[in-house]
Amino acid sequence: MSNSLKFLVISTLVLSSAAAALPSRLPASPVPADPVAATYTPGSQYTATLDQTNNRWRLQPANGQDVVIDAGLCATGAMVPAGVWLLVIDGQGRPELLAPSVTRLPAGSPDRIALRNCDQAQGRQLAVPQTVLDLLTANTGAIYVID
Repeated sequence: MSNSLKFLVISTLVLSSAAAALPSRLPASPVPADPVAATYTPGSQYTATLDQTNNRWRLQPANGQDVVIDAGLCATGAMVPAGVWLLVIDGQGRPELLAPSVTRLPAGSPDRIALRNCDQAQGRQLAVPQTVLDLLTANTGAIYVID
């Protein structure tokens, strides 16, 4: 074999090996559009969802079928930062949302938000239909809020 042919064969092998060692430009697996949503599983980490854009509640009880309730015009304009919130009862026995440490809060945002019936909510309180309040307090421990 001539020297130039040997050089060509060796060069081809070296380039092929180098190309195989380079990382692909495509990700190995698809990246989820919303990494927070990919982290939580309905019915296990949370049992209700609030879609703030559409003002729609989805209750996902472990022992039954999902229930979707359109809250319609029941609103004060208060927005809750997206994430998982715990449903707790305040000192007067009324429901409120409590942000656990995994929920990112913007500067100045409270870590507790009161839930009140549509005709009683004001200011930063979240207006919720009474039916939803009843279902939440009976069946829910955590709520996933989306924008």
